[in-house]
Amino acid sequence: MVQRKSATKTEARERARRAAAESMAREQRLLELGEEFFVAQGEAEQIMETAEQRMTEIRAKAEQEAERAKEDQVRVVAGMKGERVTVPEIAQRLELSVAEVRGLLKSAGAGAFTSEDDADGGTNEANGEQASTESPEHETADVGA
Repeated sequence: MVQRKSATKTEARERARRAAAESMAREQRLLELGEEFFVAQGEAEQIMETAEQRMTEIRAKAEQEAERAKEDQVRVVAGMKGERVTVPEIAQRLELSVAEVRGLLKSAGAGAFTSEDDADGGTNEANGEQASTESPEHETADVGA
């Protein structure tokens, strides 16, 4: 049997509608998947921004705590120097280099030592006496008295 032209046209229209509906459904699924992707991308960016902020805060706090610990180190080294301990001896006792000890003393503002003081243990090699911390004016006043 031969179909009529209108029946063939109707069948073709139905096939086109089904194909269009499948295509539109696929397009809708693709739009939803794209939407999910961009939401996930935004969440990932937000997570990374939050992590960066936290790391910055943690780093700042760690730097403050490390600075306080460094100040404690400076205070200890200055205290040892105040006890007339030589720089090399301080370095040996604290397992530091002489340069590190000098750097700590410089930070403390206690840079009133000389390389002579470092080398001879704070004594005047010529007469074996302790090096004076008084100014030269006081020494001449003591001699004239």
